[in-house]
Amino acid sequence: MQTLGERLQEARQRLGVTLREAAEFTKLRTDYLQAMEANQFESIPLADVYRRGFVKVYARYLRLDDEKAVADYNTHHSARAARRPIDALEGEETDVAPVSVASAVPPMNRDTMIWISVGIGILGLIILMLFF
Repeated sequence: MQTLGERLQEARQRLGVTLREAAEFTKLRTDYLQAMEANQFESIPLADVYRRGFVKVYARYLRLDDEKAVADYNTHHSARAARRPIDALEGEETDVAPVSVASAVPPMNRDTMIWISVGIGILGLIILMLFF
């Protein structure tokens, strides 16, 4: 069974398109296309969501089923990358408690927001009158 990268490379060659031409048309970097064709998606130094989007764009350009290509990427690459941080922490104890952002910043009520808006508006008027 072919890997996703092999299928991408084969489709590009079948169309008679160079990597440079594909990069110009898709607006994806040539080294990213090379990494995808080499099945080295992890070497693309971007978040997984970008890699998934690149696979979709490139597959569509190569006239492949883009949804199947993304599904193949998710099956073989996304799941493996998602397990890595958990595997790295196995057997280690962490003494850091998670911090909730919601608890760090108290919520503003409606009256406070109105007064802040009025204050900003008055400050803006004062500045406007000073300079004009």
